[in-house]
Amino acid sequence: MAERQAALAAVILTDPAVESLSSSSAWTAPTSRSTAGRILINLKPLARLGGVSATDVIHRLKPALARVDGIQLFMQPVQDLTVEDRVSRTQYQYSLEDPDGRELNLWAPRLVDALRARRELADVSTDQQDQGLGTALVVDRRTASRFGIGPQAIDNTLYDAFGQRQVSTMFTQLNQYRVVLEVKPEFRRSAGALRDIYVTGTTPRREWSPAGRGAARHHDPDLPPPRPRSWCRGRGSSRR
Repeated sequence: MAERQAALAAVILTDPAVESLSSSSAWTAPTSRSTAGRILINLKPLARLGGVSATDVIHRLKPALARVDGIQLFMQPVQDLTVEDRVSRTQYQYSLEDPDGRELNLWAPRLVDALRARRELADVSTDQQDQGLGTALVVDRRTASRFGIGPQAIDNTLYDAFGQRQVSTMFTQLNQYRVVLEVKPEFRRSAGALRDIYVTGTTPRREWSPAGRGAARHHDPDLPPPRPRSWCRGRGSSRR
């Protein structure tokens, strides 16, 4: 990821209107993915640009940036006033919600394709990620209750191991770094790692594994994780 962002930065710095830039791929909500990053571009003063606007620079950079393999950059001018606090790739957003995850996964791509077909819109994208592998774990609540363990304790323990639990923040003079709790990579490669996860119950001196003997009835591997919400984004452009 850092190598691809560096390739984008090298192309951006070749433009005569660019003064400097800063690039980051750190974990920031809601784009909490290692495959997402941000580039902040500083342009030269307007008096030195000869009437060239930020939008003109964006249009000028797009063809060269599109030739960089393995990564895609969405650019937009900085707004003085915004009405949305969500970090977005583009200026406008459309939220599509559905209680049925399968139905959402079916219609969200269709909506994106329809928006991309509109000549009034550019840079249409979506944050939907439904192609990843997942595991559906069916918990035997009766067995868990005998150990004094509730569903929330199981959820918290699994998130501590496989999620992105922020446990601390390290501050330096120039930056800050979030400390994330997780298991080692070798314990995240298969559903068999669940057998090594133990949950502490309220029953004295008792521990319980959610995938241990008799604890979980079954688990279904290779299921895509449900996404109850999809965000479709696009930038409006005028036609002449």
